[in-house]
Amino acid sequence: MEKDTNIELRSDSVQEILGKMPSWIIRVGSGLIFLVVLILVIGSWFFSYPEIIESKLVLTTENPPAELIARSNGKIVELKVEDNQKIHAGDLLAVIENPADFDDMILLKKELKKVDPLHATEKKINIVSQYKSYRLGEVQNQFNTYLKSCSDYNRFVELKYHEKKKASLVQKRSNYRMYYNRQYKQRDILEKELAIVYKEFHRDSLLFRRGVISKAEYQKSEKKYLQQSYTFHGSRSTLSATQIQINQVDQEIIDLELDKEKQRKELQDVITQTNDNLVAQIDIWEQNYLLKSPIDGSVSFNSFWSANQNVKAGDKVFTVLPDDSTRILVRVDLGMNRSGKVKLGQRVNIKLNSYPYMEYGMLEGSIRSISEVPDGDNYSLEVELSNGLTTNYGRKLKFAQKIEGVAEIITEDQRLLQRIFNPLKALLKEHAVND
Repeated sequence: MEKDTNIELRSDSVQEILGKMPSWIIRVGSGLIFLVVLILVIGSWFFSYPEIIESKLVLTTENPPAELIARSNGKIVELKVEDNQKIHAGDLLAVIENPADFDDMILLKKELKKVDPLHATEKKINIVSQYKSYRLGEVQNQFNTYLKSCSDYNRFVELKYHEKKKASLVQKRSNYRMYYNRQYKQRDILEKELAIVYKEFHRDSLLFRRGVISKAEYQKSEKKYLQQSYTFHGSRSTLSATQIQINQVDQEIIDLELDKEKQRKELQDVITQTNDNLVAQIDIWEQNYLLKSPIDGSVSFNSFWSANQNVKAGDKVFTVLPDDSTRILVRVDLGMNRSGKVKLGQRVNIKLNSYPYMEYGMLEGSIRSISEVPDGDNYSLEVELSNGLTTNYGRKLKFAQKIEGVAEIITEDQRLLQRIFNPLKALLKEHAVND
């Protein structure tokens, strides 16, 4: 018996009921959706979280280690220290091969300190071991120039040209004064003779007016008086000329003294200049070929160094670890991006590459200082550790210089709603500017 497959499962009334959703469900569903959206909006206003800026860091101390870099190519001809040896500032660690003899350079530097041309007077300058054959390499030319300047000064002192000329002028002045004194005595005699002749002339003039003597005798007496007067005033003129000559000699002596001091000063200036140039060249030689410690501490070999081992310019040969490296600091290189949000006192989480933070934890600190001017594309930050090298897991880490890692700088909190709308606000402002 066949079954009827066209069975009417639902009537029209049932279809009408099933096809229409009840209004109360729509109202309740809309209300629930609105309530959820409202809760999310309100929550996004109250909930906030900080922005994290990651930057590279280096762990160091307040007195960082000093790295000694080779400035020239060559082999180490003398190695003065051993690894981990205690040293003091200024100690010589190694000598790099160069054309100059080390002992000669050190001796020359000591000798130069004994020379003080500014206080040289009538004595010769003690030329530094002029009879020694120095091996100075690239400093030889400056040394020869210095020796020449010293020789010129000593020759100036040996010749005593100004002293000899001054003695001659002094003798000349003495002769003039002796001549002046003799002339002055002659003047006194002539003055007395003039007084006698004047009395005779005055008497003859009275007798002539009375008619006792003739006019010829009167004129003869007058002529005698005029001749005597001329001779007297001539002696006075000679005295004045001699005095002028004495004054000229005095001026020549003064000029000679000035010229002597001028030449001495010029020669001393040349010695000072050549001395300074020589000392500067020795300092350059030391910087290029000598490795000296700038601080007190312990020397650490950056590689296995021994005598006759070659080094290249730029090689890091030694590192000097300071004795007073007690206060540990974190130096952070902060990029330009979002650097304006970084402020003093902000918290910093520190993850060290040598100690995985998932196992050892993180160090905590706060920003102590921020550089005013960037170095290239980065600002330099100094972070002070809050708990030293103890992590948030309570583990004490072992300090080592130059440990690198990542600093997570925690900036100011910002509401979630602000973070949602900030991009929209930026787009709207950009659209308004373009319009």
